[in-house]
Amino acid sequence: MKIESKPLRYAHAEGHTDVCFSEDGQHIITCGHDGDVRIWLGIEDDDPNSHCVGESALAVCFKDKRLYVANDNHAVQAYTFPAFDKDGIVTRFTAPVTQIMSSPQIEVLGCCSENMEAKICNLEGGAPLFVMMEHKGPVLSVAICPHMKYAATACGDGVLRIWDIDTQKVVKEVTCVPKINTFYAAKVLCRISFEPSEGKYLAYPNNREIILLDSESWGQRLTFTHSLIKCAISQCIFSPCGQYIAGSTVAGQIAVWEVQSGTCMGIIEHPTSHNVSAMAWSPKGNGVLAYCDIAGQLGMLVNCYGQDSNKVNGDSEDIEMVEKDDNDDLVENLIHNYESDDDNAISLEKIKNETLGLQTEQDSRPQSRLAAPAPSAVPPQPPFQPSSTPAHLEHRYMCWNDVGIVRCHTAENGESSIDIEFHDSSLHHGINLNNYLNHTMASLSSTVLALACETPSKLVCISLMGSSKEWSVSMPDTEEILCVTATSALVACATDARLLRLFTTMGTQRQVISLPGPAVALSGFNTTVMAVYHTTDPRLSDQHLAMDIIALNGRQVRSKTVHLPLTPGSKLAWLGCTDVGSPCTYDTAGILRLYDIASGIWMPLCDISTHSKGASDTWFIVSISEPMQTVRVILCRGTSYPLTVPRPIVTEIPLQIPLCELDTEKSQYEEQLVRWAHTNADVEVKTARETALKLFALACRSEIEQRALELMELLKDEKLLPLAAKYASRLGRMHLADKLSDLADRWQTEADKLNVAQNSHFQELETQETYDVTQDDMNSSIIIPQRIKKKVESVVPIKPVPIKSSPMGKRNPFRKQQDTVKSIQNPLSLTDRTLVEVHTTPETMENNDPLTPLEGETFVLWFSRNKSTLEEQHPELTPSELTRQGVRMFKSIQNVTEGPQKRKLEDSTDASVTNASKQSKLSSFAFQKK
Repeated sequence: MKIESKPLRYAHAEGHTDVCFSEDGQHIITCGHDGDVRIWLGIEDDDPNSHCVGESALAVCFKDKRLYVANDNHAVQAYTFPAFDKDGIVTRFTAPVTQIMSSPQIEVLGCCSENMEAKICNLEGGAPLFVMMEHKGPVLSVAICPHMKYAATACGDGVLRIWDIDTQKVVKEVTCVPKINTFYAAKVLCRISFEPSEGKYLAYPNNREIILLDSESWGQRLTFTHSLIKCAISQCIFSPCGQYIAGSTVAGQIAVWEVQSGTCMGIIEHPTSHNVSAMAWSPKGNGVLAYCDIAGQLGMLVNCYGQDSNKVNGDSEDIEMVEKDDNDDLVENLIHNYESDDDNAISLEKIKNETLGLQTEQDSRPQSRLAAPAPSAVPPQPPFQPSSTPAHLEHRYMCWNDVGIVRCHTAENGESSIDIEFHDSSLHHGINLNNYLNHTMASLSSTVLALACETPSKLVCISLMGSSKEWSVSMPDTEEILCVTATSALVACATDARLLRLFTTMGTQRQVISLPGPAVALSGFNTTVMAVYHTTDPRLSDQHLAMDIIALNGRQVRSKTVHLPLTPGSKLAWLGCTDVGSPCTYDTAGILRLYDIASGIWMPLCDISTHSKGASDTWFIVSISEPMQTVRVILCRGTSYPLTVPRPIVTEIPLQIPLCELDTEKSQYEEQLVRWAHTNADVEVKTARETALKLFALACRSEIEQRALELMELLKDEKLLPLAAKYASRLGRMHLADKLSDLADRWQTEADKLNVAQNSHFQELETQETYDVTQDDMNSSIIIPQRIKKKVESVVPIKPVPIKSSPMGKRNPFRKQQDTVKSIQNPLSLTDRTLVEVHTTPETMENNDPLTPLEGETFVLWFSRNKSTLEEQHPELTPSELTRQGVRMFKSIQNVTEGPQKRKLEDSTDASVTNASKQSKLSSFAFQKK
């Protein structure tokens, strides 16, 4: 008889729900996230008895006319049945209890918890009989064999452990559990079960299979699967007679197999494809299976044994049914073989099954004859708001960043309010809003607060500059907002129509951009927006994401697409920018990455998971500071998200690039130099040189002179070279000291040759966009940060400025010299850049007679003729820096000399169009004036 599914019933609020039967099979007991325990007379009971045990209840078990419930105090509380009076506490944990199990054959309780412990306890309480403590993650499930000889636990660290209760040691470990750090994030619960009569088998789920282990040798005995199962199996449970086994998947499929033959009795699809959180067989042995899902619904399957569940098992009826099933299988096999032998035969039943998608006879054959199923794929990651908590929580964070905190509070009557708190009270006072539009998304910047709701989809923004001004925009009827972000200059939202809509902070519609895939998250900095989306569907375990960096500069819009790296099997957990504008991502595996716009590479900044003390601890990212080299995070102990009450504490974690052997002194110095060079670290050049010299000293003491020499060639710091040579001579490394002494002369020679050879090439670089830095960074150190070097060396000592001659014989001696510090550009800026440095001195821009190049004179001849003059004007520059300064002066003088020449109308028009990105609109008409 075919398995039938009863209509689902609402049992509890959305969340993890557990179910069990009373020992006589007359009652169904459920508990849920709402903290209630309900006792049902059957699936059709419209008025079950309800009892509140706390704010939440994760597990329930019936044993010897008592109910055992896991409450929100992390305790296993006993209740009398059916009076439901408290009858003592069996045991306590320091984290939520994830499962309580027992069976008619044993007189103990098996309990497991998120605190990485599992216990075997007496029914009356007291000290536990056995505590299993070698887990490295939250324990998801526990099982005890009928003879009390073995116990098994499935842990979030990925390992299934089998324990010998007598010796209290692990006898077998199997890697089959998906790794997670909290029970609430687990989709695969890995519920395991011993064969109830003799305990000769242990069943556990492994991907899309259920595997039976022999309890004597712990070798694999049988495997159960089906071609219709397309995703991972979450739990399995033996029937009370031990002849059948049921399994459920994360997509709500429930399948029942016969153990001896491996025949699949049938597969039931969940109506809404919710993950099944618990299953329980009726102790009557009538083939009734009750189950609950994560939406808090209660369901029931009947006829799971292939016979009418209304009839209790009888010997004669069982024999008759088995004989009928055998004859039916024999006839169906003969028909199948006849059809397969004749290629021209037509099977109407087969055509109907293929057309309607019904289960065929081939699907019910043993596993040995089934084709290998195709590998399953993980579902695409849904869109989310960075630095926010889930929308279904009553009290949640809508946004928490370096500007402020946005909270949402929902009352029992459905009324909702939004509180905005600013870290800097001088920026803006706190705001309290009535959330009458049911906003679920928020983003906060120093200039605007952006709120968005899904249905009807509407964007509401409150300006924080001056008096608060509110504006709103309604999306078209066919679009819904998926994610939103606000910066100091822009507001952006991504919709399900794969459109990115950009607005100014006061509500002007700025741009509409089509995204290549479904949006996942948005973030921004100043005039730049980062949009992460799916490039393709996920495969076995990886999400395929990409990021568009969209920069707005006036009327120009420029974009750059980069692939988003993720740890295998992880998802994107946070997207944002550092305080200087570098894009950063954080995945669920705990890896924080930074994207360098200049080099176009992703660099892992820190493995935050290494700072966790417990396997169930998670981190909530708030902000990242590059100058301070820290990450501001919130530690969530045993949970995935921070609680609103009490207010969590924000801590700082130092950045540390995951180089090899970080426990050694050499790797620590290397990590500091690499991190300082590739981030905007606020570190003095003196400290960087001291670290480099310590690394040089380690190489010398290790008697690896070639590494020491290689380090100095890599650094290319002329001021560090004499110190290294002096240290080498003190250690008696005279050969190394001689090589270091010759290194500076070689650098100067190579620099001069390179400048002369590429002099003509430099003339062409001004019109190219791809060169962000050119000759200023040639022959420079790739480890010691050059921006720090420029910052220190740009400090000009106070001294009288010599009065130089001018072509007209007049000069103002009191004229202020322009600032020599080069302006720091936004790392996200994609606008055009020129090679002319900002700190070019005013003297080089004037047409001085001694420095004016002769007609047809090249840079080499001009530099050799004016080298002494340049040395007098810039005594603080080194020879290589003086050469680069000469190139800039030579080019600027040439531009001044050649600028006023007459041009044709066509040439001036082309020039204005070519240089449109570097000139203002008015300056483009400079040569058209008559």
